[in-house]
Amino acid sequence: MSKIAKYIGEINIYDIILSIIISASIVMMTRTHFGGSVWDMSDKTYMSSFGIPALILFIVCMFILIIVLPVLYKYLFFWIRQVSKKQLSCVNENIIIAIWGVIIFLSWTPYYLSYYPGGLYADTVSAISWISSGYLTNRHPLLYTFLLSLPIKLSSMLGHDYNWAIALFTAFQMILLEIEFLYLVHWMLKRKINRVIRIICSLYFVLFPLIPLYAVSVWKDTPFCMAVLFWTLAYEDLLIDFRTNSIKKNTIMKFIIGMFFVSFTRNNGIYVVIVITIILTLVAIREKAYHKWIISLLASIIAIIIIQGPIYSLVGVEKTDTIESFGIPLQQIGAVVSYEGNISEEEKKEIDKFIPYDTIKDYYSPCLADNLKWYGGLNNEYLSSNTLDFIKIWVELLVKNPRIYIKAYLLETLGFWNIDVSTGDAYVQNFTWKSADKIVTQTDIFEKYAGFSFSHFVNPRHYISPACFFWIFFVSTFFAMKRYGRKACLPFLPFLGIWATLMIATPIAVSFRYIAPLMFALPLVILNLTLMERNLQN
Repeated sequence: MSKIAKYIGEINIYDIILSIIISASIVMMTRTHFGGSVWDMSDKTYMSSFGIPALILFIVCMFILIIVLPVLYKYLFFWIRQVSKKQLSCVNENIIIAIWGVIIFLSWTPYYLSYYPGGLYADTVSAISWISSGYLTNRHPLLYTFLLSLPIKLSSMLGHDYNWAIALFTAFQMILLEIEFLYLVHWMLKRKINRVIRIICSLYFVLFPLIPLYAVSVWKDTPFCMAVLFWTLAYEDLLIDFRTNSIKKNTIMKFIIGMFFVSFTRNNGIYVVIVITIILTLVAIREKAYHKWIISLLASIIAIIIIQGPIYSLVGVEKTDTIESFGIPLQQIGAVVSYEGNISEEEKKEIDKFIPYDTIKDYYSPCLADNLKWYGGLNNEYLSSNTLDFIKIWVELLVKNPRIYIKAYLLETLGFWNIDVSTGDAYVQNFTWKSADKIVTQTDIFEKYAGFSFSHFVNPRHYISPACFFWIFFVSTFFAMKRYGRKACLPFLPFLGIWATLMIATPIAVSFRYIAPLMFALPLVILNLTLMERNLQN
């Protein structure tokens, strides 16, 4: 009995909250029926009712998790304690970086040769057409379009075709990503991370195929992933400097540079940057560590907002369509119509102003807002000028149809919380989109000269759910707070923030590229815990 009492005493509020959240998600997973494609209509993809069986399952899962989670916690931090000690042996940083540089170059080169000149996404093809026409829009980040235009213009000057331009862009992207990987090695050496952890983290970048596959994917998501990784490393440095009350100028500069790249390589990046900067400011004020470095961060945020607002408008950059921020509300309204929820004749007429009411049932797809946006006849101009009216009708239907709204939300965000759901939609871009056939011709140079296909071994056959990476970060955050206190959540917030932006405005329920920054930063989970454990021991 004493052992049981001791075990129960080790269970705290974090175990209980985490058990509740995971149990609830398991119950929702069992009630989800996914047809296998985000294009499936409501007859194939839907959520069944909950009821008493769901409640029983929730209680059983709670009981099991209350037992299992503390055990996982115990063994995880037993291992963390063993590897958190500083690396004491003398190492030559330049030699280690050089060795890893050779390893990653040799391991990644076959990817470049196998998918030459790179895989073009549909959005990239659109960006290329905008470059040739001089059309300015931030629908796909303007910075990415500009970077893409450089090799295209250079190839035109030298008399080369798009194949040469894309090959140059892909090569440059791969080299930058390799340099960033080596910077991570340098970062680990600077922090005196144990050799075992360094090797595990480094091998992840070398052996996990999705990393180099993203390196040859020509779409905006790879630069965004690179920006997030660089920014979060600077963020980690800033947290460490903040804790030791020794803020360094180069740390601030790296953080600010990272802020700009995160904000300008993907449109949801600015929201994550703003929230994290506000949180840092509040923590600094609470700890009475207010410093002039905060002013530089806030000034940078203001500069980003001004550039993406007034300056973009001044130079004629077309803004992102309003509907891009209202995909989930549109889906929820579509669900009410499709499932014949509680809706009045006046509300039907009001909806008809935004989108033909009679088309909604035909085009409502629970996991894809684009179906209503593209094919349902949505009047985006009317929505842009009558946004408040749209919000009003959305609120009215929410009050009358809360269950339908909740189910519609869970289905539209399905792949970002349900680990049982995965598809190949925007998983990697290792092929050229159909619309790119007239622009580039993809050639497997490796197979041509080696006599066998390297891509056969690395092409994804089984898709990993985007939700897996979220849950790794989420559970790690709770474990960290349980052991090190509430402030231990700070290193994980940028990644949870990226996930939160998807849960607010994702246009598609399953798309791995949206969660890819968490894949790139996965080694930071163990690195964060290692550094926090070392600080606890000291």
